[in-house]
Amino acid sequence: MDSSRVRAAAAGASAPAVLTGRTEDLAAAVAAIRGGTNVAVFLLGDRGIGKSTLMEAVIAELGHDVTPIRIHGSPSLTHVPYGVLGPFIVGLPVQEATSQLAVLRTLWTHLEEERRATQKPLLLIVDDAHDLDEATAGILVDLAAAGWSKLLVGALARPGLPEPLLQLWFEGIAERHDLRPLTQPQTTEMLEHKLGPQVLPNVAELLWEASEGNPLLLNSLIDDAKSDGTLLQRNDVWLLTRPLNSHGDRLTDVVRRQLLRRSQEERQALNLVALAEPVAKELIEAVVGEAAVAALMEHELIRVSAGTDALLRLRHAVYADTLRNLISPARSLQLRQSLLRLMDSEPASAEGLLRQVSWSMECGAELEDRQLLRAAVLASRLYQDDLARKAASLVRDPELQIAARSVVARTHYNTSDFAIARDLLEADFGKGHSLSSLLTGTLLWAAVLSAQGLSPADITERADMLLRSGERLAQERPAEAARILAATRERYATIRSMVQAMAGEFRGDTSPGAGAAAPVPPANHLDEAFRLSLESERLLVDGKSVSAFDVASKALRAAGAGHEELHFLTDFLVVRAAAAVVHGGDWQSAETLLARFAAGTGPSLISFGGGVHAAHGIILLYQGKAAQAQNTLSGALESLRLADPQQLFGLTAAMAFAAAAEVGAKVKAEMFLTDYETVPPAVSRYLRTLARMAVVYGKARLGNHPGAIAELRLLGRPDPERNTDGLELDALAFCLALGDRDAASRVLELRPRLEGRRAAAICDYAAAVSTDLAADHLSAAKSCEDAELWGFAALSYDAAAHVYRAAGDSLRERMATSHRKRCLDRADNAQDQAPDGPDDNLGLLTRRERDIVALAVRGLSDRRIASELQVSIRTVEGHLYRSYAKLNVKGRDQLPGLAGDQ
Repeated sequence: MDSSRVRAAAAGASAPAVLTGRTEDLAAAVAAIRGGTNVAVFLLGDRGIGKSTLMEAVIAELGHDVTPIRIHGSPSLTHVPYGVLGPFIVGLPVQEATSQLAVLRTLWTHLEEERRATQKPLLLIVDDAHDLDEATAGILVDLAAAGWSKLLVGALARPGLPEPLLQLWFEGIAERHDLRPLTQPQTTEMLEHKLGPQVLPNVAELLWEASEGNPLLLNSLIDDAKSDGTLLQRNDVWLLTRPLNSHGDRLTDVVRRQLLRRSQEERQALNLVALAEPVAKELIEAVVGEAAVAALMEHELIRVSAGTDALLRLRHAVYADTLRNLISPARSLQLRQSLLRLMDSEPASAEGLLRQVSWSMECGAELEDRQLLRAAVLASRLYQDDLARKAASLVRDPELQIAARSVVARTHYNTSDFAIARDLLEADFGKGHSLSSLLTGTLLWAAVLSAQGLSPADITERADMLLRSGERLAQERPAEAARILAATRERYATIRSMVQAMAGEFRGDTSPGAGAAAPVPPANHLDEAFRLSLESERLLVDGKSVSAFDVASKALRAAGAGHEELHFLTDFLVVRAAAAVVHGGDWQSAETLLARFAAGTGPSLISFGGGVHAAHGIILLYQGKAAQAQNTLSGALESLRLADPQQLFGLTAAMAFAAAAEVGAKVKAEMFLTDYETVPPAVSRYLRTLARMAVVYGKARLGNHPGAIAELRLLGRPDPERNTDGLELDALAFCLALGDRDAASRVLELRPRLEGRRAAAICDYAAAVSTDLAADHLSAAKSCEDAELWGFAALSYDAAAHVYRAAGDSLRERMATSHRKRCLDRADNAQDQAPDGPDDNLGLLTRRERDIVALAVRGLSDRRIASELQVSIRTVEGHLYRSYAKLNVKGRDQLPGLAGDQ
């Protein structure tokens, strides 16, 4: 079978997905063929870009309107005149086989028979047209120009179309479409076609980067990742469990077919580039010759850097691992020796060093310990954990082995294997015989202990050993004593600041300038970053979210780059900054922060991607989009099960529980609650308290936590003597959402001391609850809409409708109800998701609440209900709000469906 037919067949199963992003090209191509202006349509692009699949889609769209005749170019027939037309001219005498007129006459006779049989216009479908010989291309042009047939042609952009076909485009009677790689959103859409809607965003991003938007490579990577367990589905969510394997069977088959088309010199050049990239162009040319390198560049299989160094890389990075896997160790060693003879120095770039060390280890060649250690550090920074561990294990120098074990510990920290990391680090803690080895791994050691739940006091007490070891080393090396003592004390101070920042432990005095600020200046830029982070959390707890975000941003700048041992520092600081900006309700700044972080994260998206998704989910929950929040947080949880270096699993599970309870998904809510209860709480005091609030709120929504309001208030203000306005706002926001009108007065007391759009909108809502005037409710609803708090906006419109109803103003009541519905639609609260089981929430109501709900369902106003039951209007309102919370509804218009059978 022709290779192009194999490729079309392989792509056929996923044709709808591959056509993602090609709908405009499809429509234009079909219109051009049906129209009278163009005689040909050209589809050009890289190999695997989807040309063949798009051609099949065009044919399917044309249906029975044409008579399709297929012609396939072949590299083996490129230099054989009329070679690909063989099936159509079998009856032509040998002596006339080179006559253009004879070939044209015979071909036309065959085509005319096909046309008569269908009575439809001819359409010649030419795939791999870049492999056509010039004579065949000339024949096809003659057919098209004479109006006997139209052409649908697919070809590689390089080397491109044969000259005769290209002439049709120059003359303006052919339409050309250059197919571009898929964008990231198009890749996400394609994944949803292939896998389903629940695909983590980091999966789409990593697959898009690896495939470079090439549909063939993307499909190959997906199939290989599913086969080897790298891409799997957990609780309906697709996620990556480790970095992509780019030498699976499907991708290997794609690369092997590419190699079959290349000459021996070109294959050798490809192998050398794959093994040594980035490698100097002149080195490869010296081994295989300039012609082979030029041919590979012409066919865009390799590319050269834009700088003066002229470094070669494979056109598609994923080809590299596949090619290396196809090369035997003996052949690899032979190629390495041929290249080393021409090299006068080791690679200058980190990428080049990693490739050279990896290549040497694969060949069994010896390497210097320092080179191995440097490569291990670089690999761990790039989350290439297997390479990092392998290089570190080969270090022989006992003094360097401490650093090597620290690198291995770092790889285990990346995957949340804190116990293994701790064992490795504690074996060396305080035992180095040089200042460098004494300090190596100490910050990571403290971070691991913090992740395991040890308090800052416990960790700093254990860190005293570092000071004693510094004194011991100073005695052994009196000439360096001052430097050793100063360095160990500085490291001790940094450890103390770090663990306090991680735990969010600041002094009881929270007046401005107190808290994280210490009477002595920071020991170094890391110490400064941790102190600023702690100050940010203090401000957040105080209700100063805008100021907290500003300080957290300063911490990110103070940390800078190049903090080798604290590779997770940026992640940690981004979590603190995100907590502040999300609390403040500045959604745009939050999205910008997370997008900027994700864009610069690269491979660590597998490790920290769950944290990014969790932040998005919490934003959705705060906005009132509980159904979307549940899906996003559910996906984040599955990612965090694999790796949770910032200990966000508990917070995420709590928020997912609250979201599921909000939409009435009881079964899922129970699963999320179990997740929350079976993991250690978040390290940060603020995040730990916020998680407990979300759990209390969720339980109240499910109707099985009568003391929820009191518990929320206690969580928000655990110590009346301390300023915790920010925590209290979070607690009171949950109370207001549960229908606790009494929370409004306390919110208004806090108002002058709070910062942020979210706080301002919630305060407006509380003010309207206090006055219970329709105008105030409408004003509060507008404020909440501006802050994108759709849940509170809906509650405000519902309250306004209630006031208008009581006043007998049905017109304004309908207006407010309409706005409420619009807000609920924006919130999309469980619009596409039914509760897990039959609704039995009415059984949670008291006898009095059931009586009031029954009358409300009949359409009676609050005043009428009060008169019927001989209670005050205030009592009726209170019972209704509590009933709304228990029944998990937003207002009166959702009651009939719940109470209809009562």
